Amino acid sequence: MNDLTELRDLFAEKAHPTADRLASARTALLAEARAKRRPRAAGLRRLVLAGGLVAAMTTGVIVVQTFNSAAPASGAEVLRLAAEAASAAPWPEPRDDQYLHYERIAESRSENGVPNVVPRHITGEVWESVDGSRPELWWHKPAKSIPRGNESKELLPRCPSGPGSGRLAYADLRGWPTDQEQLRRKLAERGNQSLLNKDVATQIWGGVVGVLGSPVPPKQQAAIFEIAATLPGIEIEELKDATGKSGIAVTRVDNRGPGGAISRESLIFDKTSYVLLGGQELVPGRGRELWSITRPQITDVLPAWSKSLKPTECV
Repeated sequence: MNDLTELRDLFAEKAHPTADRLASARTALLAEARAKRRPRAAGLRRLVLAGGLVAAMTTGVIVVQTFNSAAPASGAEVLRLAAEAASAAPWPEPRDDQYLHYERIAESRSENGVPNVVPRHITGEVWESVDGSRPELWWHKPAKSIPRGNESKELLPRCPSGPGSGRLAYADLRGWPTDQEQLRRKLAERGNQSLLNKDVATQIWGGVVGVLGSPVPPKQQAAIFEIAATLPGIEIEELKDATGKSGIAVTRVDNRGPGGAISRESLIFDKTSYVLLGGQELVPGRGRELWSITRPQITDVLPAWSKSLKPTECV
C-alpha cells in the first residue's frame, strides 16, 4: 500500500491522459520504434518523464498501453513506411546533363508447370540520361547460372513518340506534381496506356508499378507510395526479388489474366528499411516475372568502351 500511495502522489499533479494529450506522444513513440527498433521500455520511460502518460491508475492497478512495431499490419502501412523511407534518405539531385547509373535484374520462369514460358535471367547495367537528350547505355550481362550466355552492349536513343507514351526521363518525373489529386491523374493516365477500359484504381496501380521500374526522384516516389496506400485490394505477403532477397511485398489482385484469370502484381520492399527492392507479376498462363533495381549513382560521362558502340535506330 505504501508503494501505491507513493505512486499516486508522484502523478497527483500531472494532467489526466486524455486522447488529445496522448495522440502526439503515441505518434512519436511509433515513429521511433519503426525507425530505430529500440526496446519499448526506454521509449516508454522517456514518454512518462515528458508528461505524456500512458499509465493510468485504475483501482490500484497500473494499465500500460503498448504497441507492436515488429511488423506492419497492412499493405497500406508498408507503403506509408516506404514513403517515409524515400523522404528520409534522398540521393543527390543530378543535373540534366548527367547520367543515373544503376543495375536492373529481370527474371521470368514458369509457374505451376506452364509450358509456354521460357526461363530467363538478365542482369542489365544501365546508364540513363537524366533529361533523355543523350543515348542510354545498356550492358546486358550473362546470367551467373549461364556463364556462356549472351552478352550485349547497346546505345539506345530516346526515340520520338506520341504524347504521354514511352518511358519517362528522370527530368520529366522531377517535374511531376506531388499534390495528391494531380499526381493521381498523372498515374491514371500512365496506367491507362496499357490498361484500357479498367477502373481508375487499377489504372493508378498500373501507373505506379510502371513508373517505379526505373529511378524516380525521392519527393515524387514518396508521394506515389502515399497514393498507392489508399488504393483498394492491396495485401501483404513475403516474396523474393529477382536477386533472391526476401522482402515484404504489397500485392494487388486483379482479373487481368487470360480469360479474366486472377493476376497478382507486387512491389517488394526491404523488411527493415522499406526501400523498394523490385517487383513481381504473376499471371496465370504467362508465368512469373520478377525485377529488381539498385539505388542509382550519379556520373558525368559514359564508360570509355561505349565510344565503340553505334546508337541503335529508332523504329
